[in-house]
Amino acid sequence: SAFLPLGTMLNRRRQDMHPMDDVSVVERLCTTRDMSLFCFGSSSKKRPFRLIFGRMFNQELLDSQEYSIVNYVPRSQFKKAAPVQIGAKPVVVFQGAGFDLNEELRQAKLLLLDYFRGPKAEKLSLMGIESAVVISAIDSPGEGEAPKMLFRHYRLNFRKSGTKVPRVELEELGPRFEMTVDRCKTPDPSRWKSALQVPKETKQKKEKSIFTNALGEKRGRLYMDQQNFEKIYTPHYHLKGTAKKRRKEADAASTKEAQSTVTSHTDGEFSA
Repeated sequence: SAFLPLGTMLNRRRQDMHPMDDVSVVERLCTTRDMSLFCFGSSSKKRPFRLIFGRMFNQELLDSQEYSIVNYVPRSQFKKAAPVQIGAKPVVVFQGAGFDLNEELRQAKLLLLDYFRGPKAEKLSLMGIESAVVISAIDSPGEGEAPKMLFRHYRLNFRKSGTKVPRVELEELGPRFEMTVDRCKTPDPSRWKSALQVPKETKQKKEKSIFTNALGEKRGRLYMDQQNFEKIYTPHYHLKGTAKKRRKEADAASTKEAQSTVTSHTDGEFSA
């Protein structure tokens, strides 16, 4: 249910569809529907109960892996729990050192993580996380055996714990099965390098002296040199000289008038 808004399920059987041998049909379907990931299920006498996960880049296959499925338990065999909301993001957990040591399991981790995590979210609500996908690697497979993984799907039930952090209980939703890596198609190094490149348009540029306050409003600071207002151009810039001249004349006239007033007062005192 987590893939319904972004994924398309095709139930029609096709005899000419063998993604590990000829990927042209899958590439055409993914290009038509603008899909970058695919999962293909099949079963035959030679290869019973197979799942193939793959990724696309630039409308061509990037890499894929085929898994043999055994000990499958369908979802209908588990206790019915509250359904997970459509579009809810699950927690994806990978357990085992094999995901770091084994090359095939390392590729499987990247494939399965891209498939189950869904679109990238900037923020997550704790109460909005409803399910967990747990994939465990068997650390010590037998000699000559392919690496195996255990797939489990749980619902997260939050209970009161007396603290701010709730207590989490796991309830298995199903399905449950074991996966064994059968065949692999590793990506070409040059195409893998191109697929990892991030376009410059998507990179966020650092904005200096810009911050967001507690109300979510964008604020900024401007640093300016000391301004000389005498050199600032205004509509009356050409009148600056005239204004200065008039100001000087007014100052001189007021000074002369003050001096004459002082002189007259002084003369009157002597006459008295």
